[in-house]
Amino acid sequence: MSALYRQVRPTTFEEMVGQEHVKEVLLGALRSGRLAQAYLFSGPRGVGKTSSARLIAQAVNCTGAEPRPCGVCEGCRLVREGRHPDVLEIDAASNNSVEDVRELRERILLAPILSPQDKKVVILDEAHMMSKSAFNALLKTLEEPPPHVIFIFATTEPERMPPTILSRTQHFRFRRLSEAEIVQKLRRILEGLGREAEAPALELVARLADGAMRDAESLLDRLLTLEGPLTLAATEAALGLPPQEALFAVAEALDRGQIRAALEEMQSLYTQGFAARTLAQGLLEALRAGLYGRMGLGLGPHLGSPEERLVLAMTALDEAMERLLKRSDALSLELAVLAAYQALQAPASGPAQTAIPEFDPKPQRSPGPKAARLEHPAPAPEAPATDPIGDFNQAWREVLAQLKPTQKAFFREARPYPPEGNRFVLVFSEDKNFHYQNALKHVEAVQLAIRDTLGAYEVEVRLGGKKK
Repeated sequence: MSALYRQVRPTTFEEMVGQEHVKEVLLGALRSGRLAQAYLFSGPRGVGKTSSARLIAQAVNCTGAEPRPCGVCEGCRLVREGRHPDVLEIDAASNNSVEDVRELRERILLAPILSPQDKKVVILDEAHMMSKSAFNALLKTLEEPPPHVIFIFATTEPERMPPTILSRTQHFRFRRLSEAEIVQKLRRILEGLGREAEAPALELVARLADGAMRDAESLLDRLLTLEGPLTLAATEAALGLPPQEALFAVAEALDRGQIRAALEEMQSLYTQGFAARTLAQGLLEALRAGLYGRMGLGLGPHLGSPEERLVLAMTALDEAMERLLKRSDALSLELAVLAAYQALQAPASGPAQTAIPEFDPKPQRSPGPKAARLEHPAPAPEAPATDPIGDFNQAWREVLAQLKPTQKAFFREARPYPPEGNRFVLVFSEDKNFHYQNALKHVEAVQLAIRDTLGAYEVEVRLGGKKK
């Protein structure tokens, strides 16, 4: 038996989920008989590029009633099964040489055999994998194509296509599908199979698919081996994911300041075999669900922290995810949880000044008589805004966020000093020589980011020592 995603491929444009901006134009061209001789379909994987190309091939070979393709006639069936003599579907990743193009040119010169509209359809999947010489060999054919040939290029990387090819095609950009669109298709598949599933389970599959319908259908194919209705717990177990309920509990514990409970729960999940990076990603998604839940955009843990604190905690976990790519162990996981805790529970003076109560070896001193002055209504609200160090640390994080991932990896190892005059100094320690050498190559990028965030400063990058 073939894979599920092959069995449920759309047989008509009406069955195709999403991509309304593409379907409307193509259906209009089919109705008016004004199909172009070359199309380029680009977009992420699994969003319907090749399926749309096959639907065009079915339409020009359909012998059924309007609207075409009907999906049930002999011509449509032969195209779906890959046996139609007038439809050539070629994997450009493995047929990318000049000899392959020459063979293709010879084949398309032959007249159509079965097509009622006297058309041949050539589908080139992963077209960006063709060599430059192969593109050049195909260029003349695209400039003066035989009147009976329709070329359809499908690619995930249109920027790698030569401009000479792009200028001779009609370019359609396919978008990622929404979670609601994916859930709708999955529910339709389950109804056809006589199976049932909980809404949270289908929403989890849709979220994991990241906008790719084929990925969602492949995940569902794995889940169909389970007996009975598909529940959220069964789905998480089958896909090897940590329980959402446990991650929500960790998020709520961090929100309440119960760092011990949060660490114990995460340690328990880690000992059950879940990867540290998977747990950090799950906690990040739990905080996101809690933030969105407060906005009425779904369900999530009950979190009472201010929205800006939740965003800072999510940012801290996102940065920790990069470190977990290099070192994914229990200690790195605990550091990620502690970073999220500090962001959530930081006092008004800034996240860098946070102390973790249960682990602080020094007792907190009484604020003394000076605290009385804070009770006056005038100066109280100005206290958070007058902390230059907290503001500078936040500004440096914003600078790093504007850099490319590779640049960010180098500059995050530097120690920034608050600007003096027109100088902005970044100091690397002696053991960060590799990062220092690579940072020198990207000084212009960080200077541009600093200018957009803090103003016009002259950036100085130093190795070792202290600021002079």
